[in-house]
Amino acid sequence: MDGCPNSTVFRQMGPAGSREGIGCGFLHKTVRRADHVNLYWPRYVMVIVLRGSGLYVDEDGREYRVREGDFFQRFPGRLHSNYVDVESNYFECYLECGAALYQSLRAMRLIRSEVPVQYAGPDPELLERLWALSRNLKQGGEEQLAELTGEFVSLLGKCQHGSLFDSPEQGGGNIVDLACQRLTADFTQEFDLKKFCRQNGWGYEHFRKVFRRHVGISPWQYRVRRRLDTACSMLRDSGRPIGDIASRLGYSSVYEFSAQFKKYIGISPLYFREGGGGKPAG
Repeated sequence: MDGCPNSTVFRQMGPAGSREGIGCGFLHKTVRRADHVNLYWPRYVMVIVLRGSGLYVDEDGREYRVREGDFFQRFPGRLHSNYVDVESNYFECYLECGAALYQSLRAMRLIRSEVPVQYAGPDPELLERLWALSRNLKQGGEEQLAELTGEFVSLLGKCQHGSLFDSPEQGGGNIVDLACQRLTADFTQEFDLKKFCRQNGWGYEHFRKVFRRHVGISPWQYRVRRRLDTACSMLRDSGRPIGDIASRLGYSSVYEFSAQFKKYIGISPLYFREGGGGKPAG
């Protein structure tokens, strides 16, 4: 799908001028950073980030970083802004429908409006179905519209309910999986766990208890251990200077890195590299 051209289509339902209908399309956005600023959109849109990254800002000013595998939502009549990191070679797909269909799907919980940004993950089958829907909406006749609407609803449901989002009332395994991914995605960036919980509809203390129940340690301990696992691999498999490894893993100095490494591994990074062994990080 990497080389597919920009393609957008919205098939209208009802009388001329009606805003009801369904749409699907693919868009490369590599020119401007401010994609939509303070936008009120009359229809519902789910935007799936296929490549690249950006920023979504909801009507209350809350910011959500979006990356490949995430999707964000534009709700009818609700203000939002989104920005594209143009250097990331941004590429998206969208699903769009009128406000009446949106309200029906929301009432049936096929659309979750309480969290505007969620993670669906890479799914080649989903991508093929989205491309087929876009093509069939453009080429198909009126007699196919009912069938295509069924496929549209199915795709919305797959994204929403196949995502790694759980509500606080559910078991919590999926949200823990998502947290583990985000905790270890980039050690050079601080991870705001309270913000993560707020964005995903969880209380901070409740989430920490659920995480510990699933993983056996706290989120902070998990991040430290995975960070040191990465450090051990880099020390074994590369000739990089220890200071460079410390920098790549987000430590403020080689001294901070060495102190944490020795605390958890039992020996210094230099001694570990020279074959001194040590206790496991996790």
